[in-house]
Amino acid sequence: MDVPHAKLRALYDFWRTRAAERRLPSRRDFLPEEFAPWMGHIAVVDVEHPSMEMRFGLFGAAFVYVNNIDLTGRPVAEMPAIVRDVILSDYRGCIESWQPLYTRRQSVNRDWTHIHRIVLPCSSDELLVDKLIVGLYTEGGKSPYQE
Repeated sequence: MDVPHAKLRALYDFWRTRAAERRLPSRRDFLPEEFAPWMGHIAVVDVEHPSMEMRFGLFGAAFVYVNNIDLTGRPVAEMPAIVRDVILSDYRGCIESWQPLYTRRQSVNRDWTHIHRIVLPCSSDELLVDKLIVGLYTEGGKSPYQE
């Protein structure tokens, strides 16, 4: 998978090493302190089955900046309407395909910035994707969440 953003490439490589011989890593394969290089740029999405409802267990500062709202502990469906359908589609695609997704898109909230995002699926039982680790960085403008 091509991930041109250096910090998100490092996150992707880290995620891949944790899978070891399995198809996907489990969230429990990671210690919270291991995410220090990406602090503030991470969201963790809990996926409920069979309903496919998703909730942000963690919504980092870069996500708050881009979306103008802190959704920690809240459903993904509560994202601003302008981005909700695209985000839900991307997340569902990762859940169904068991594949990571990297995107670079123009921000809909800030016309002077682009958003680099990676979605990394995790499975605790090797049967269902039950967590998504999402990394996000911005590019352009005066954002404090670039790099």
